[in-house]
Amino acid sequence: METLSLKNTGTEITKPLEEQLYTEEAMEAVRSTYRKKKKSLFQRMNEIGTVSPKEVVEFTRHISVMLGAGVTIYEAIKFLRNQSKNKVFQARLDAIMESLNNGQSLSTAMRKFPKIFPEIYINIIRVGEQAGSLPETLNDLADHLEENEKFRSKVKGALIYPKIILAVMLTFILVLVMFVLPRILTVFKSLGAQIPLSTQIMISVTEFINSHIAIIAIVIFGIISSFYIFLKNPVVRKWRDLFYIKVPFVGHIVLNYNTAQVSQHFGTLFASGITIVKCLEITGSVMGNKVFKDEIEYMVNRIKSGVSLSQSFPEKSHFPPMFIKLINVGERTGKLPHVIDYMKGYYKGLVDNDVKNITTIIEPLIMVVLGVLIAGLVITVIGPIYQLISNISGTK
Repeated sequence: METLSLKNTGTEITKPLEEQLYTEEAMEAVRSTYRKKKKSLFQRMNEIGTVSPKEVVEFTRHISVMLGAGVTIYEAIKFLRNQSKNKVFQARLDAIMESLNNGQSLSTAMRKFPKIFPEIYINIIRVGEQAGSLPETLNDLADHLEENEKFRSKVKGALIYPKIILAVMLTFILVLVMFVLPRILTVFKSLGAQIPLSTQIMISVTEFINSHIAIIAIVIFGIISSFYIFLKNPVVRKWRDLFYIKVPFVGHIVLNYNTAQVSQHFGTLFASGITIVKCLEITGSVMGNKVFKDEIEYMVNRIKSGVSLSQSFPEKSHFPPMFIKLINVGERTGKLPHVIDYMKGYYKGLVDNDVKNITTIIEPLIMVVLGVLIAGLVITVIGPIYQLISNISGTK
């Protein structure tokens, strides 16, 4: 029988952890079949939208403080529900309050909304409920969510600049092809001027685009939609993620980022007192990279067969060798939590450096692309116009 030990509580729970985590959900699934209510159209329209990670972090932090001050869970959620301006979040909190009134635990009530409260969130709260330390658990959870969101935002922020530049460039080209070039080409044709080959190609392309703009738009939309559907296939997603890992420079960033994510999620769960197998299962469920997700699933099966965490890695693992070595050292010395905490900071630092390098490398590449576009514009459009004006002036 597995025993669940919780940090800073001195509490041990002797029920099997899987029984603790899932018995209540099974009972709730049966009960909920008798309590389903039809929602009005107005209620459904109010639930259209999203709840941002920042709102979830603030909610978690606030409810932790209120519970620590002696406020009941129901009163705390009711107060935060009234303070929220997000209609979707209000509807979800209304449902959670209703579940609490029906005698359900907070974790069970929240489990109905996995898009707002993912599995890692629910399991950490359940541990806090079992240990009687929910305010402290919620505070630690808020720290984890805030740290993880800052980490993800920093990585995404590094890609905003090139995306903006790319969008401006595409808009410029679209305006040029659809509005500017047709008028200039009309002048060329009316004067019967001799046009260079590069300009003739540009004329043909522009005329084709303007003549078939609707068909082109439909084709582009179809390609994007098909590509999006195609990527939903697990096999395709794995090949895509594997390709990212193999790309020079990019692969190094992808590996560091996913290793940092695994360290952070696993470390938070493990520090909460959850078993290693359950920690890995939850971490795998929140990983976006299919290669790492499958590797973690492989590790779970290996551990269930009797091997240790450090021995569960596949022979050709995508985790860095140092990561695996430190896991082994942590297991042998009995300091696995300390080692995992160290790796969280170490790999996040590597990703921070990678983000800075991305900005440093992308800026000159963008300048080169802009230079090529301007040179092409000069050669195909401005050059012939200048030559045409010179010929007209010479004939006078």
